[in-house]
Amino acid sequence: MQRDGSVLRITDQSAPEAPPLRSQLQEVPRPNAAHQDVKRYQRLKLLAGLAQSLLVFVVTFALVASGLTSTLEEAIQSRTGNEYAVLLIFALILGVVESILSFPLRYYSGFLLEHRYGLSNQTFAAWLWRRAKGSLVGLPLVIFLLAAFFFCLDVFGQIWWIPVGAVMFVVSVLLARVAPILIFPLFYKFRPLEEGPLRERLLALCASAGVAVRGLFVFNMSKTTKKANAAFTGIGRAKRIILGDTLVANFTDEEIETIFAHELGHQTMNHLWKMMALGTVTTFFGLFLAAQLYDVSLAWFGFGSRLTIAALPLLGLWLGLISLVTTPLTNIVSRAHERRADAYAVKLTQNKNAFLNALNKLGRMNMADHAPHPAVEFLFYSHPSLDKRIQAVEAL
Repeated sequence: MQRDGSVLRITDQSAPEAPPLRSQLQEVPRPNAAHQDVKRYQRLKLLAGLAQSLLVFVVTFALVASGLTSTLEEAIQSRTGNEYAVLLIFALILGVVESILSFPLRYYSGFLLEHRYGLSNQTFAAWLWRRAKGSLVGLPLVIFLLAAFFFCLDVFGQIWWIPVGAVMFVVSVLLARVAPILIFPLFYKFRPLEEGPLRERLLALCASAGVAVRGLFVFNMSKTTKKANAAFTGIGRAKRIILGDTLVANFTDEEIETIFAHELGHQTMNHLWKMMALGTVTTFFGLFLAAQLYDVSLAWFGFGSRLTIAALPLLGLWLGLISLVTTPLTNIVSRAHERRADAYAVKLTQNKNAFLNALNKLGRMNMADHAPHPAVEFLFYSHPSLDKRIQAVEAL
């Protein structure tokens, strides 16, 4: 979910006692937050995110406008004549500078706020290592995309945005295929959902929905947070549904069944592919528009060629501004998909009350704002607000 503690007790084969029944765990372990605390938490998270984006934009613009990017490019070129090496070193230095400057906001939003509101299980060292690991895992992909982008910019001229868009589409499909198998396990431990009534219910749901999944997995979400979630991940042979251990430990079998049915709804209605198609369209549109604006703006800052490495941050600025328009439009479609998946879950399970209970529990555990400002919901929410989802389900 874009915006919307307990550890799973795993049965020990050598232990004589049975695990507690989920149907007996009616309440989440964390006390319900007051309404004003939820509002404050969500407001501070949003403001921190906006401040971070604004900071990166301002710093990047200032570096380009002041001529510092040109100075940096010249300094790197004096040490290597390879344009691709210059590009990668240039991007690395800018990335490090912006990461250092934005670190206080990232720390405040990702660590301090989460601990202040009792949502995090991470130590500072674990939080820092997780961020570093994410950067290291993503580094090869970033290097490839930068090199592919510069190659297309050099070889294809004005229509560089077409092959770049094609490359990004292929990469997104490959990531959807391999991420559940190769990337997610680097951050969480996954284990098959244990045999028992819950697994049987979920497999029966798959059969009734006509959906074949490669596996039902539980992951140790509790290693980082007290929040709960579930997701349908992967495509093709990598297709699987994953449940956070916080979800399995604190929700009844009926509630988990309805959440699972919601994810099945996304699958049966091909929402993943539809969102990938929409993402591809918006990517091509954004690249096309950014290419035109980039060429026009080069002269504003004294750059003579689109291949000037010092000018490339301008392209990032334009893409960021364009995303302010395309992201809310994409979110409109995403929210429609979520409403359809909610309706599908109720229809498939015939258990509206359990689904309503699940939505309310998720809201409490994740400190979701039930009724955000309409403008905030329109601009930033990929899911309908909790009140709207509950009202829509009650009306079914």
